[in-house]
Amino acid sequence: MTTDNEFVAGLPLPLAHLSWLVGSWVGLGVGGEATKDAFRFAQEVAISCDGRPFLTHVARSWLVDDDGQRTKPTAVELGIWRPLSDNEVVLQLTHSYGYSETLTGKVEVTALNNAEITGARLTLRTSRVMRPDDTPVYRGSERLIGLVENNLLWRLDALFDNDQPVAHVSATLAKVQR
Repeated sequence: MTTDNEFVAGLPLPLAHLSWLVGSWVGLGVGGEATKDAFRFAQEVAISCDGRPFLTHVARSWLVDDDGQRTKPTAVELGIWRPLSDNEVVLQLTHSYGYSETLTGKVEVTALNNAEITGARLTLRTSRVMRPDDTPVYRGSERLIGLVENNLLWRLDALFDNDQPVAHVSATLAKVQR
């Protein structure tokens, strides 16, 4: 029998299936894949736990020039990852563009090494969007996130004003060792 006081990998037991996300991640990505307005960006993501059974999420992005140097801040996301049963998860995000969304999905662990998750994937889909009237139409997204060869890979396909998701942004992030 388990209790709420049990920890795995330094996290409360309910977060064990999300342990691979914890850390600071940095890297480069591309956007506008489905349009003629392609761009490159840098991103920093910090996912952490203060001992309670949820993770905090802070992501910041900047446009970059051809040399990979940051030129202009673009987006900020603030969020909470909440575990559910059977490796499921809820991610609640607030975006600097003015909307908030709730995404749900399920973690699939693809590799373990000495009880540490070394490979995983997660598909999240928007279940709710709240947005003020003055923000652009955004109806949700599908996000694919994976841990592959110690890198965090992610892709976001967005629903704007049509019924089909379009490729929007993707990135490869490396974990920052502290």
